[in-house]
Amino acid sequence: MFRRAFIVALLAATPSLAQPVAAPDCTVDGRLADSDGLKLDITYRCRATQALSFRSVEERASSYVRDLKVEQRDGVAEARYRFDLSGFARAMDSTSLAVQRGNGVLATLGGWLLEPQGYDRVPTIDIRMATDPGLVFATGLPKVGDAWRLGGSPVVTAGYSALGRLAYRELGVPAPGSLRPGQPKSDAMLRVAILDGVSESARADLFDWVERTAQAQSNYWQGFTARQALLGLVPVTHRRGVGYGRAVSGGGVTVMVEVGSDVDRRRLFDDWVLTHELIHTGMPFIRRGGTWFMEGAATYVEPIIRARAGWKTEEEVWREWVDNMPKGVQAFSSSMANARGQENYWGGATFMLLADVGLRRATNGAKGLEDCLAGVLWSGLDGARRATLAEYAAACDRVTGTSVMSGLVERHFNNAQPVDLAALWKELGISLVAGRIALDDNAPSARWRKLIVPGTQLPRRVKLPWES
Repeated sequence: MFRRAFIVALLAATPSLAQPVAAPDCTVDGRLADSDGLKLDITYRCRATQALSFRSVEERASSYVRDLKVEQRDGVAEARYRFDLSGFARAMDSTSLAVQRGNGVLATLGGWLLEPQGYDRVPTIDIRMATDPGLVFATGLPKVGDAWRLGGSPVVTAGYSALGRLAYRELGVPAPGSLRPGQPKSDAMLRVAILDGVSESARADLFDWVERTAQAQSNYWQGFTARQALLGLVPVTHRRGVGYGRAVSGGGVTVMVEVGSDVDRRRLFDDWVLTHELIHTGMPFIRRGGTWFMEGAATYVEPIIRARAGWKTEEEVWREWVDNMPKGVQAFSSSMANARGQENYWGGATFMLLADVGLRRATNGAKGLEDCLAGVLWSGLDGARRATLAEYAAACDRVTGTSVMSGLVERHFNNAQPVDLAALWKELGISLVAGRIALDDNAPSARWRKLIVPGTQLPRRVKLPWES
């Protein structure tokens, strides 16, 4: 019987009038119910000639798995279990793993979804979730028909899912690259879930903040950073303003941001965290010592995006860099691979400044760092993928027609060449005079400096809510 059900699920995964879609290795049919807390009933069916087992990738989740039964015959392994989602989320109470507010939960897929063991590769898993009335289920995974597809990533690295009673909205955003001149307009989807803990008016402010920030982000990248993404906002009572943020890319693109329960619109738009985390969604995870590169890009680009939206001044951007980039200088001498703490953020940001100047110089001002980042995204190295630093640098070189990025990686990552920040500021014509930034347009590289914050196109201002 269960073999017949699995075949039916496979047929449903391939629309008859659409382009052929590869059948998944496994299907998951789940039901989310609110019965004395949120519970999940899961049925796994996997094609396999070899013996399979199913295990929790998060050890602490295993005690919340109930009535696990596994049966395998005729080339199909079936596993059924119930998961106490509320019990797990309340016990963990961690925005990095699983957290509950009211009767809504934000949790990584690996918290509640068992992983099939026994394949010699990463299996593709299609997830269908039925929900009781009033409940929501959403992820950052791409949709294939009516299923959420986890492909190319193991369950252990999969991103967030939003489940239960929560405020939920699907925001239409421009698809990656669709704002380029001459490109056809197409839409992407940013799913936003807000857990309980703020008032109805505060939720409206949070949705508005996300929408305007996504617009500012899209203007920089000439389209949003992902075709599908999930953003979960988690109210935290012990803080004001915006707190910790985290981007997770595993099969899909997801972000979590903590927000104070006392929501203040001006405080939201003065903050950097959401913009920073959304930048991560436009870049692959850089393996083998690439934390500094990912964090450096997000740290460097964040104030530029907000300045081009009209939320910061050019002087404020340069003052932020002059004040903070010295925190990362030591990382260059000891190798960026060994960067720690603030060195990852500010050493990486200094590297991105060098790349931005180098790209503008090499292309006579035609291209900058945004052309590298956006071009790599459009080439397919998006936020759901993983890459080495060498692979990313090579992709950047291809889309910019230069060797700037690979040259900088060779000098500063492979050979630990130091950076003289004082000399860099002088070359760009940046100095502090009486506590204010002074810009010297006669400096040797002033021409390239003047293109960095405003860009080469007329900046698209994004009005703040009190300006509308």
